[in-house]
Amino acid sequence: MSTAAVPRLSIRGLTKTFGGARALDRADLTVLPGEVHGLLGTNGSGKSTLIKVLSGYHAPHEGTLQIDGRDVALPMPLGRSEAHGLAFVHQNLGLLPEATVLENLIAGDHERLNAWRINWRREADRARALFAEQHLDLAPGQIVRDLSPVQQAQLAIVRAADRVREHRHHGTPGLLVLDEPTPFLPQEDVRALFAMMRRLTGSGVAIIFVSHDIDEVMEVTDRSTVLRDGKVVGTFDTATTERPALVEAIVGRAVRVARRAEPLPAADSVVQVTGLSGQIVRDIALSVQPGEILGLTGLIGSGYDEVTTLLAGARSAASGRLTLAGRSLPVPGITPARAMSERIALIPADRQRAGIAPDLTLTENAMLPMLGGALVLNHGRLRAATRDIMRRFAVKAESPDQAASELSGGNQQKLVLGKWLQRKPLLLLLDEPTQGIDIGARQEIYDRLTELCAAGGAVICATSEFEQLEIIAHRVLVFDRGRIKAELKGDDVTKSAIAEACYQAQVSHAAE
Repeated sequence: MSTAAVPRLSIRGLTKTFGGARALDRADLTVLPGEVHGLLGTNGSGKSTLIKVLSGYHAPHEGTLQIDGRDVALPMPLGRSEAHGLAFVHQNLGLLPEATVLENLIAGDHERLNAWRINWRREADRARALFAEQHLDLAPGQIVRDLSPVQQAQLAIVRAADRVREHRHHGTPGLLVLDEPTPFLPQEDVRALFAMMRRLTGSGVAIIFVSHDIDEVMEVTDRSTVLRDGKVVGTFDTATTERPALVEAIVGRAVRVARRAEPLPAADSVVQVTGLSGQIVRDIALSVQPGEILGLTGLIGSGYDEVTTLLAGARSAASGRLTLAGRSLPVPGITPARAMSERIALIPADRQRAGIAPDLTLTENAMLPMLGGALVLNHGRLRAATRDIMRRFAVKAESPDQAASELSGGNQQKLVLGKWLQRKPLLLLLDEPTQGIDIGARQEIYDRLTELCAAGGAVICATSEFEQLEIIAHRVLVFDRGRIKAELKGDDVTKSAIAEACYQAQVSHAAE
C-alpha cells in the first residue's frame, strides 16, 4: 500500500436523508490500492447506507465519487457497480446452497459467458486455477450446502474478486466490500479468511472491511474510518492507534470493558441439568445458581451451542432432565410453548429468522410472548408497553409502529432481549447474543443481563466470543466433541485461558 498512489475510491460530501433524519452527513472516505480499510461505527451510524449508495441501492442527495481518479456519476445505476470495479460480499454471502461451487462461481457472470452454451470443462479448469491461486480447498463439483462456513465465505469472496478482475478498468484490480463476513466463523476460520484477504491486497485489490469486532479490525486493517450519526469522526492508522482510542471514537465515550462478573456467595442451584444428549452433546451435566451467568464455549462442532436450543425445546433432545426451581422436567418433552410456561426464554443466534418477525411492527414483535389466548387486544396499552421496552433497552426507532426490519442489527437484538425479559424468566438462554452487535449496544445488553442476575435470574450463554465470556461469565464450561472438557471459574475466566482450554481439549483427543 502506497499513500502516494491514486486512491482506488474517493467519496466526498456524501449525504443521504430519510424523512427528516440524515443517515449520512457530508461523509468522506478514501481507500487506497492494496489496503484493507475498516469501516466502523455503531449500529445505525451510516455504514450500511454508505455501502448501499456504492452498490446503487440508495441514491444520495449530495456527494461525489471517484474510482481510480475517474469521476463516477451518482446515483450508481443498480447492478452496474461491477462495471466500475466494485464488488460486494454481504453477511448472507448470496450463495445458492443447492447449486455446485462452479454454478455459484459463474452465476450472473453474463458479460463473460456465452449465453447460449457454457463450456463446463473450461469453466471447471478456470475455477481450479482460481482456487489454487488463493490456496483454497474447493472443488468445482461440491454442493455449496456441504461446505464449511469458512469455505462458503471464501467462495463468495473469490467470486467477487474474480468479477472485479474481469470487469476492471485501465488494468486496476478493483475494490471489494466485505460487509461483516466473520460473525458466524470460529477464530481459526477467521485467520484463514484474513490470510486470503492479504493475498488479494498483495495483488493490488483494495478491501473495505466492515466489522464490529475491534480485535479483528486491529489485526487485519491498515486504516479505518469511523462513522457516528452519519458523520465521519476520523480516519485512523491501525499500527499507531490504541484499541481504547478506536473504541471511544466509535461509541463517543470511553467504554469500560473490564470484567463485570463479581464473585457470588454460595447458594443452592436454581438450574440443574443431568444426562443431556442431543445430536452432538452426550450425557451433559451442569448447574447454575441464582444470579449466575454460566458460559458455554468450544471450537466449531464441539456442541456447546446445542445445549441452549435443547433446553428451550427449539431442538429435540435424545435424553436429559432439567430441574428448574425445584420442578423436574424431561428435556425431550420440552417444547417452545412448555419452555415459555416454565419461564424459560431463548435469545437465538439468528435473530432475523428466529428472533423477530421482520415484517411486523415493533409492538407486534414485542408483545407476541405476552398475548397468550387473548381475544380482545388493547392496542394503546400494547404500544405503551412497547415504548417502555424501547426506553429501558435503548431501542432506537421512530415509533412502536415501525417495522422491525427497518431497525439496525443492534436495535433488533435489544428488542428481542426486551421482548423476553419482560416475562421475568427464571432461566435465560443466550446463543451468540452479541453477534454482529456494536460495542456500545453490547454494553447496554450487558447492563440488562446484570439487572436480571440481580433479581435472581439464571443465565446460560453459549458463545464463541471469548472476550465476552471474560467480561460477563462467572464460570465457563469448555466443550469438545460433545462433552465438557474443562471448567474455568472466577479469576481464571480470561480470554487467553478460555482459548488455551479449547485447544488443549482438542489436542487431548488426538492421542485417543
